[in-house]
Amino acid sequence: MKAMLLAVCLILSHPAFAADPVLKASLSVATTTVDQPVELQVEIQNARVTDAPQITVDHLQIELEGQSTRYQIINGRAAFSSLFNYLVTPSQEGTYHISPITISIDGKTYQTNDLTLQVTKATGGMTNAPDKPFFGELVIPKDSAFVGEPVPIELRFYFDRRIWYQPYPQGQFPIIDGDGFVTKKYPDPVEKEETVNGKRYRLLIYRTAVTGVHAGRLDLPSAYQEFLLHLPITQGAPPGFDDFSDQNPFGNPTNAFERKDVKIQTNSGSIEIKPLPETGRPANFTGGVGQFTMESSITPSKNRVGEPFTFEVQVKGLGNFDRVQPPEIEKMPEWDIHQPSVDVNALDEVGLSAEKTFRYVLIPQAPVTRTPGVSFSYFDPTTEKYVTLKADPRPVSVGGNSMLSQAPSPSGAQMGASSGAMLIPAEVGNLTRLSGGTGFGTLRQSRWFWPLQGAALIGLFGLGFGRWWYAWYATRAQERALQRERRRLYRALDSQNGENVLCAATRLIEIDFLLRSKQPPPVTAEEAINQRNIPEPLRERLLDIVAKRSDFVYAHQFSQITSMDRVGIKETLRDWEQAT
Repeated sequence: MKAMLLAVCLILSHPAFAADPVLKASLSVATTTVDQPVELQVEIQNARVTDAPQITVDHLQIELEGQSTRYQIINGRAAFSSLFNYLVTPSQEGTYHISPITISIDGKTYQTNDLTLQVTKATGGMTNAPDKPFFGELVIPKDSAFVGEPVPIELRFYFDRRIWYQPYPQGQFPIIDGDGFVTKKYPDPVEKEETVNGKRYRLLIYRTAVTGVHAGRLDLPSAYQEFLLHLPITQGAPPGFDDFSDQNPFGNPTNAFERKDVKIQTNSGSIEIKPLPETGRPANFTGGVGQFTMESSITPSKNRVGEPFTFEVQVKGLGNFDRVQPPEIEKMPEWDIHQPSVDVNALDEVGLSAEKTFRYVLIPQAPVTRTPGVSFSYFDPTTEKYVTLKADPRPVSVGGNSMLSQAPSPSGAQMGASSGAMLIPAEVGNLTRLSGGTGFGTLRQSRWFWPLQGAALIGLFGLGFGRWWYAWYATRAQERALQRERRRLYRALDSQNGENVLCAATRLIEIDFLLRSKQPPPVTAEEAINQRNIPEPLRERLLDIVAKRSDFVYAHQFSQITSMDRVGIKETLRDWEQAT
């Protein structure tokens, strides 16, 4: 008992608990049907919480399913979490917003992110399921959608309870052949039991989403998955008995099994894909379809001219986040705006509910009191209308001297005329007194005159040098920011995530082009490659990297990035940077 108390004290005194709590809420899936429950998890990192938070939403029955704690040491760093799992069962169709969940920890209040759950009408289930020991089913919750709108689907594989099954080869996911659509990456499948026509089955569910890319009827062919099965060997059953039924008195008395490789196919289906309306389409619409919200933030809130700010714009909600492009930022001469880095935080297994953060580097060119305004447009398939979101400018304080072009100085003729006017005496008759009394010669002969002139000259020289150095330093701020980003991206080339590797390589192509340009305009990697005079083999290798990145991000054509691929990408980038 003492040892247990000592262990608990050691855990609670670990540095992990010194960090601020981090809260996150997530759903197992962002879409479901009426009366079909989904799981909601609340994770609280770096804090021990015993009282489960209460969550209430109209037309959603939310029940606490269980709670647990998790303590891990990863790479020498401790990670502790309190987990609360809920079962959410909708009673009506519609789109439900689960507000941020508030939790009090040590007298301070913290909140999770908000969530969106989309509920559609129930499909009715497998009322005419085949009387077989195993079969497949394709479930499509709706019969129409818009171009670019992701439609969640389920691929269900049913097995008699006495059949042992395993996807073959291990780790293989179902295949849907066809044209005119793209699919999301599969998460891990879900297993449960279900009764169909009075018979209990073990059920393996694969969830994904399909997105139509052209208007018209989209036909989804049968999906298939290969399995390795262990089937019970049964004796011939009398008429009226099912070999796989628990009521069969002659079934498998020796507990022997037969190993068998099978390919299980689902039914086919179709969806009517409607075109996006031309009427009312905003000029800055880039293809986002769903329901979204947007907010912005900037750090720090106070800085000097030439020093970088980090400006974050976060778009979150439910929709096709792979088509959510950087929002439109107001053009202000006081700000030099760099291309953003992008982070996506999925809030469900499929990735339909997510938070996408665009992180910009903003360098002030002059004193300014606010950030640029931001706008983002998307199409809402529920209301069938375009929506434009706007994030109000954030207040900032920027001090220092402006780097923008100043007003023109007076011309030499004006200076000469002005000086000449000052040298003309008002009365010629007073000339003898002026030269003999307090004239310039008398001042020049004073012992303090020349030291004063020397001090003034040194001061002017120092002021001029300081302004020149500050302007030179400020003009290099953009280059320094790009150099920092390049170092970070080169580290990302060693990532195990293929999409991260290709995104980093594409951005490195753009950065090298920007560093070589005196006044770099915003360009894409493809534009940078085509504008440079480089050998054609190198151009083809670079364009191949850009094309693979586009396949990852937009077409969801995933291919593993091997260690040899990384070496080839690094060599191509080195050749690009060394090309004249």
